[in-house]
Amino acid sequence: MITCYLLMFVNFINLTLTGISGYFQMDLIGANHPRFAVFMILIFAITETVVMYFFISTGKGIKEAILKKLGENELWIRERKLKMKLFPHLMLTLTLVGAVFIHGGAVDNHMPSSWLHGPLFLIAYGHHIWSLIIKNYAFKEQIAIISKLKPDTE
Repeated sequence: MITCYLLMFVNFINLTLTGISGYFQMDLIGANHPRFAVFMILIFAITETVVMYFFISTGKGIKEAILKKLGENELWIRERKLKMKLFPHLMLTLTLVGAVFIHGGAVDNHMPSSWLHGPLFLIAYGHHIWSLIIKNYAFKEQIAIISKLKPDTE
């Protein structure tokens, strides 16, 4: 979980720097905006995948613990509700940031739709901030669910 928070912080900084680089046409660490965006999207995709993996694997552990009668069935209902709230936002964030990255190719090729890149970035950036809030809530809820499980005495 700490790794997830660290990667989410790095994502936020990278996305912010990429946006600043694009709006002000400045180089970051010797890389122009498109090159830094490639670095950012790689880290972004890895981070979101790690966060999803955390919730999938801990959810699987919770389900197995409930099947072993180490917790109430109500915990599994809470877990499913948590995932139904979290995963659509994770996927939407990945889609929006990915779309901004792909649309950057249109900007580099001076396509007529290049004007859309700035507003699309702001939408993706805003949703990413919202998803950070949702992820923080989800981590807290996941830990609360895990803490309700009884220890395995085997």
